[in-house]
Amino acid sequence: MQSENRGKIGQVLQMINIIPLLAFCTVTVLLSYQWFSRAMHNEVRRELQYVARNINTLMETAYPGDYRLEGESSFKLYKGDTDITNAYRLVDRIKSDTDLEITLFYQDTRILTTLYDTSGVRIVGSGAPDIIIEEVLKGGEDRFYSNVLINGSNYFSYYMPIYNSDGTAAGMIFVGKPTKDVDAAVQHALYPLILTTICTTLAISLFLFFYTRRLMAALHYIRNFLADVATGNLTAELDPLVSERRDEFGDIGRSAVAMQRSLRTMVDQDALTELYNRRCADRKLKQVIRKYETQGTPFSLAIGDIDFFKKVNDNYGHDCGDMVLKNISARLKDHMYANGFVARWGGEEFLLVFERTEPEDAYKILDKLLNDIRAMESTYENHIIKVTMTFGLTSGNTTDIVQLLRQADDRLYHGKTHGRNQIVRDL
Repeated sequence: MQSENRGKIGQVLQMINIIPLLAFCTVTVLLSYQWFSRAMHNEVRRELQYVARNINTLMETAYPGDYRLEGESSFKLYKGDTDITNAYRLVDRIKSDTDLEITLFYQDTRILTTLYDTSGVRIVGSGAPDIIIEEVLKGGEDRFYSNVLINGSNYFSYYMPIYNSDGTAAGMIFVGKPTKDVDAAVQHALYPLILTTICTTLAISLFLFFYTRRLMAALHYIRNFLADVATGNLTAELDPLVSERRDEFGDIGRSAVAMQRSLRTMVDQDALTELYNRRCADRKLKQVIRKYETQGTPFSLAIGDIDFFKKVNDNYGHDCGDMVLKNISARLKDHMYANGFVARWGGEEFLLVFERTEPEDAYKILDKLLNDIRAMESTYENHIIKVTMTFGLTSGNTTDIVQLLRQADDRLYHGKTHGRNQIVRDL
């Protein structure tokens, strides 16, 4: 269930990160396309309008006069005194310069044009769509259309009415650009933006994916660490990838380690003396014996007892006795530092384990310790209390814990019954 939950959390985090990013990318592309298309359409409109007005100006300049249609069976279009029915050179030159399609309508009929049908024939004589006739020719207003079907192709088209000198509408000028050309230009211009957006989105998505995986890995390590602590493994270690983080996950990990230390202190430490308690000492002693068994690492063991400690409690009270225990414990800890460990074994009795130490060297350490204790003075309510200790020392020559403790205890008992205030290592 925990694994499933972890997976679900990871998937949710991925979705929270990726989906908005993909949505942003999609919206950005769509809005960019719409905005650029609109801008391009406006630019095309201005271009077509500019060319249409220039055509009108050129026609007025090149052929002064009004438009009129003459003939009974074969009609000809005149501009002033000039027959412009076949004056294609002008519109063809404009098309060559602008790459735009040009048509001159007389009323609603196409007379001059650059448009050809599939057979390569100019499509003269055809009419304009009804809506354009109504809005441009009859309505008298310029119009821009974004999708006019001409000869099977769609065009961006600009229609402008043309007038004779009496103010009557003589026809229209059409300027057009194929819709496919404009769409191609829009797409070509947008390709870099779309590609950049997609690549950026992909890069950010990959970053978020791997960053989220690292977050989930940190969460996984914290969960496993807490699970170990919850099952009683107070020596479990949190992965450095978590403890070295400088974010909330790192804070949580370090808090979990601090909690573990507090639990270990409560479980392993004697509350009064702040030494290891018997339960912890037993576990640590087993570890030392295991090293001796597997690696041949030497060790020594001693049990010490405060001489006549009951008299201290009887004469000065238990508070004084506690103070003496604390002072003795501090001396023991100082002398055992870097030599092994010391634990309160029970009451006024202490266990000392010398790691990587032969009995001769352990004896020297104990001798200095005993001299320090002899010289120690504890002051309680204007009373100076001095105590001594007796130690039973044995070599770590067996893997049998019971036997080791019995050997040390026998030596301690011998010292207690033969004068106290001494170290007994041989019987």
